[in-house]
Formats: sequence, C-alpha cells, structure tokens
Amino acid sequence: MIRPASALVSAIALLACPALAAAQAQMPGQEEMDQPGHSMTQGNWSDMPGGAAARPYIKSLTVVNGASSQLVLSGGVTAAAGVQTGDVTAVVSPINLCRAGQAPAQGHCYSTPNRVGIAFGYKSATGFQRDFSGATGLRQAVGENTVLDVVIGLNTLGRTLRWAWANGELVDWKTTALGTDAAEIRVRIKPSVTPDIDWGRHSTAFGCTATPIRDCDLDRADGSLLSSEMVLSLDETLSPALTGAVFATEGAVAGFLEPGGSPAAPTLDLQMASAHLAADGSPQRGTLRAFLPAQGLLGLYGVLPADAASFFTATRRGSAGTQDTPRFEARTTGETSSEGLLVTVENVTFSAPTYRVARKAAAVRVRSAVRGRTTTLSTAALAACRRRACTVTVYRTAGELAGRATKVASGRTDARGAAAVQVGAGRLARRSTYIVAVRRAGKLVTSARGVVG
Repeated sequence: MIRPASALVSAIALLACPALAAAQAQMPGQEEMDQPGHSMTQGNWSDMPGGAAARPYIKSLTVVNGASSQLVLSGGVTAAAGVQTGDVTAVVSPINLCRAGQAPAQGHCYSTPNRVGIAFGYKSATGFQRDFSGATGLRQAVGENTVLDVVIGLNTLGRTLRWAWANGELVDWKTTALGTDAAEIRVRIKPSVTPDIDWGRHSTAFGCTATPIRDCDLDRADGSLLSSEMVLSLDETLSPALTGAVFATEGAVAGFLEPGGSPAAPTLDLQMASAHLAADGSPQRGTLRAFLPAQGLLGLYGVLPADAASFFTATRRGSAGTQDTPRFEARTTGETSSEGLLVTVENVTFSAPTYRVARKAAAVRVRSAVRGRTTTLSTAALAACRRRACTVTVYRTAGELAGRATKVASGRTDARGAAAVQVGAGRLARRSTYIVAVRRAGKLVTSARGVVG
C-alpha cells in the first residue's frame, strides 16, 4: 500500500496497518529500520541499493532551550550507535520502498523510496519514543518551547528531493546544494501538541490521511502527543520548481501538498486534517506555516522574492471553518534561513481545510522575438498602467534550482499600458528563461515568466 503523508502515519511507516501505526507513541529505532526483515509490508533501508549507508541521515541534532544549546548527535551519524537511554534522537524511515526481490510498480512500491519519514523522539528502556509530553529520565529537556536544530544529509537521494512536510512549529528552514548528492536541509522546529487518534474508533475516517486528503470527519481526538516529525517527498513527477519547499502544521494529524492550476496561473493546495474537537472537548485549532523558497517563487510563479509578500493570496477551500487572516513574510538568506516567502495561517478550525496559495493578479501576456542581435519582449496592455506609466523590468533566471535572477533590461509602458523592451541577444538568447515584472510607483502590479522563443 502507498502510505499517507500524515503526522502519525507516514512519518513513521512502521506497521502494515496505518490504524495501528497511528496509535503508537513507540516505534522501532534506527537500528531496526536499517536491518533486513523488519517489515513484512515494505522494504527497509537494507533493501535499497547501497543499503543503510546510502540513505538520508541526521548529520547533527542540537536541543536548544533558551540560551542553553546542547549538541546530541554530530559527525555525520548514519546509524544509532552510541545513543543512550534518555538521549534525544531521530529515526529516518523509508516509505513505499520495495522489499528485496519485489518488483517496483507505480502506486505500489519503488526501488528507492518516494518519501522519507523522519521522527524525532528519545530512546527509552523499551525502544524509541515519539511523545515528549510527561517524559521522565531525559538527558535533554524537551518542551513546547524547545527548538530542535537539525541538519539532514540527503546522501544518494539528494537529487530527487521535492517538497517537505513537518509536524511542529517551523522556526527556520535552509537548503544547500539542491539537486546533488551533497544536498542538505537545516531545519529548526519546535515540537507541537498533536492530536492522538484511535483509528480503530474512526475506521471510516482514513481519508484524513489519504494523499490527497479526502472524506475526513473526525469528531474528537482521543488524547494528545508532544511530537515532531517530517516527511520528505521524493516524487520526481512533480515540477523541480517545488524543490526545497516546505510546509508545517500544528494541531493536525495529516498534511499534504498538491500542485495545480496552469503554467500561467499555478496554484499550491496545502492540505491539513484533524479532529473537530481536542480530547478535552474544546475546538481543535491549528496553524499552517509554508515556506516557498526563491527557486519556487521564480520557477513556479514567476515572482522575485522581494516582491512576493504582496503577490499572493491564501484562500480556504474544502471543509468550512475559520482562521486568522493569512500573513506573508519575506525571508532573506542567513545562517539558518534560505531566501523566500513564509506564509502563516493561525487559529485554523477543522476537519480538513485546504489553503490554496495563488497569485493575486493574472500574469501579464508577453511575446518574445529575436531578430539579429536583439531580443524584444512585448507585453499586453494593462489597464493599471494607462493613466500612470509603469516600469517594466526584465530578469534572466539561472535555472530551476538556482533561485537567482539577473536584471537585463527595463522600460516603460505607453499610453495603452503596453511595453516593448529590447535586450541584447547576448544577455537574453533563445531558450533563455526570464521574468517580466511590472511595477507602478515601486509596487508590483503583475509579473510573468517565460522562455525566449
């Protein structure tokens, strides 16, 4: 079976039955995930070409409580050797990996996993525990305000990363060397109070953890966990422009990202699911934080990171409910953050809302023509640029994963609200990718991405 990308199921991927997996705060440790024969339903890392040495791994894990910072894993750890009882640690699991000798088949299993689960927790006398709430004997204190500062090496699967989902409060996100075997993720995340669902009592509600989420109606949670997990999607059928994107949910039991729309009007549907009520009977509320990196903004939407905060809407779809007004915050490159846009929606009610991230204004139509040594980009007339001229700036983009754009020319709209901007063909040749940004009084009106024909 294809396992869903949910907080309590896919990130763990430990048992044949998702209903049983969801109810377990305890799961196998890294040693078991790396050894052959552990699972009867899917492959372990030993079944992948290269074995456990080829899988993603935790390069470092630091527990941060205020001014206190304690490194608990370091040195490129590819196994759990040296982890003692009471230590905070992590388990990296393959999802939808074929067992040795099992034939790969679309929708059944794959020769390398199409998703990777990463669960954070601690080692107890009886195994790996995911629930930090009420934990005793921990060598490192972990609470709702604790930051887990984690560096993940993607190893031989680094070329196939697309988007990621996390359960917890996303503090920072940074990616390096995307599209290579040296790809790394640095994530800073806080554990979240997560509803615990007795799936045996809700046997008709497995749509809450489907991909995409569907038919979800959970009346009330059965308890709660303080936990944090991640799922890395390695689905190469999706646009490379999604590489390095991440979204995190709090108060939810599942999350899924589904791209849609058209090349001129792309959309991202960010799905989350949970019970209507928390275990104490109060309305369950959650938070969504989505980070769209520079390469996604450029390659998918055709907008520069500097313009992105005023470019988007995040509209609720699916199940009825309420939430606070979405916020859009530009992020710049730093020690722990990539350049991009952070979208935040708080006080979300459930059961299964979808937030569609889309552009506010339609893309301007652009025609390109190369004659001799000149490339001309002509924009359609824009009503917003008739009474007052707009500036039209042309940027050359460097590639799907580069996240960079170089200004190559600019011009102004005429009385019709249209423009024709000429660029030296040496700066914008045939088959070059570009972005055209139309601004009035310094504020973005609209933009478009394209390829010189």
